[in-house]
Amino acid sequence: MKLLNPFRTPSHEEEIARELDQAKRGLREAQTGRDYANAMVLYHETRIERLRAQLEMMTAESTDKKEPRQA
Repeated sequence: MKLLNPFRTPSHEEEIARELDQAKRGLREAQTGRDYANAMVLYHETRIERLRAQLEMMTAESTDKKEPRQA
């Protein structure tokens, strides 16, 4: 049975493999952040459309009430 020495210097291949793994993790984190940001953009765009429509409807209703009715 071979014991691993935790104090030895890693080989170049091991260092590159570790760095590649870190890069892959960083990419996954960035992609997750992008997915979240895209979802938040869609959420706010939809919210703005809904609120704008509600405001327009309320404004139209109040304008209708202010106009004198002709008989």
